[in-house]
Amino acid sequence: MFAELDAGSLATLAGLVTYQQVRKGSFLVTQNDRGGCMFLLVSGRVKVSLASPHGKEIALSYIDAPNHVGEMSVVDSKPRSADVIAVTDAEVLRLEAKDLSAAIQLQPALALSLIATLSRRLRQTISRIEDMAFHDATHRVMRVLLNVATASYESSGVPVISGLTHYEIATLAGTSRETASRVISSLGKEEVLATKGRRIVVDLLRLRDRLAAE
Repeated sequence: MFAELDAGSLATLAGLVTYQQVRKGSFLVTQNDRGGCMFLLVSGRVKVSLASPHGKEIALSYIDAPNHVGEMSVVDSKPRSADVIAVTDAEVLRLEAKDLSAAIQLQPALALSLIATLSRRLRQTISRIEDMAFHDATHRVMRVLLNVATASYESSGVPVISGLTHYEIATLAGTSRETASRVISSLGKEEVLATKGRRIVVDLLRLRDRLAAE
């Protein structure tokens, strides 16, 4: 995001952000709190989720570095819409709302990145609603696998799902762990993906074709 900045601009940006280490299990953002900052995720993985008053949780997404979270409340000044929890130890740069304009002046592409992120997450929400309404659990699990592997490919060049358990994949798909495991096993037999320890390497083209055939 800031790769094109010169040394002077980077030094100015460094004066706007606060470096923070986040331990696994800690909350970066709490639902309904006032959002006074956003976070640039430097390393690690966070989970975006909703929790009911009775303790039931719905995982909306898992976000890996490099990325940013918490930008919605900074942009619209509304309370936080979800919890953001570190699922690994993580490092973040905290950018206060009052400093966002200065950061955008340093790097105008930041504004486009924020708009693109909001648009992408809205599209993902619409797609998830569509899947829940019109598709069965098998399709939903495959969609989650495709989305996560595609995001990995775009960020690191490798279509791999790393560090997500079958239970976590199931929660994203709105189904049971047993169903997610069955679908993953079936796709492995079809050579659409390969499981290597806790890593799932996905053939994106085959998985897209498999989804289209549903």
